[in-house]
Amino acid sequence: MSAVSSWLLSIAGIIILSVLAEFVLPEGQINKYIKVIFSFIILLVIIMPLPKLFGKNFDISQYFNSELQLQEDYLYQLNIDKLEAINTEISQELEKENLEKVKVSINANVLCEKLEIFGIYVDLCDLEYYETSDNIDISKTKEKIVNILKQFEELKSVEVKFNE
Repeated sequence: MSAVSSWLLSIAGIIILSVLAEFVLPEGQINKYIKVIFSFIILLVIIMPLPKLFGKNFDISQYFNSELQLQEDYLYQLNIDKLEAINTEISQELEKENLEKVKVSINANVLCEKLEIFGIYVDLCDLEYYETSDNIDISKTKEKIVNILKQFEELKSVEVKFNE
């Protein structure tokens, strides 16, 4: 009995919304279009339980993927924000170690539910050493960079590649 009552409440709710919209909107062309849209919605609400009555599995949401698209856009932006935050933190840590000229690029998949990081590429070509440092060991610099990168939980199991 609750299915029938919820169905009737849905019909009544849509009709009330359409009446309110008719009062709020001014007369003219737009009002005609709104009436047509609400008529279509009322028709859909009325016929939605009919396939279930006949034993057919019918789901109108399979024809409308807007919710899925919104979730994908949200996840994409969320992963982009995470990646930018990681890049900013890496830049700050490198500046603390006087390695401002080191460029770090993160190869990641931002189109999935969870940010997947595949690799880290470190460019040492623009690295300038200061006059106070006589003999700089590039392997110690690489170790220092790897230690900085491994401080981040997301980057612990990711391979680091250097370009000199």
